[in-house]
Amino acid sequence: MSDIPLIDAMICANAGKDYDPLGPRVKVFRHPDYDMLSREYSWSVGACDDRWDRSDDLGRKLLLMIEAHHLCAFHNIPAPMVHEALMVIPEYRDMLSYDVLPARYQQERDAK
Repeated sequence: MSDIPLIDAMICANAGKDYDPLGPRVKVFRHPDYDMLSREYSWSVGACDDRWDRSDDLGRKLLLMIEAHHLCAFHNIPAPMVHEALMVIPEYRDMLSYDVLPARYQQERDAK
């Protein structure tokens, strides 16, 4: 999957407590989602919200981390699942310590 810049990122999820035969799921889509691929998810946040547009880069990073926490703490989505979904956002990867990045992203950081 190609990168999705934070400003365009819409995080969608089906929470663990929701009925979903596929179980809890989370995925990042580019907003607007012209292909309507996000419609199978019951929850979304990010670029689809006005506060995302009103925030600067630092504010969006803060909102991203708060929403990631909410997915894990209150919607029963496993943290590794949320983490893996957010890896498509370059700004998310930039916030992570080098030692927790998968090798493919460590090489990307080394090239900078």
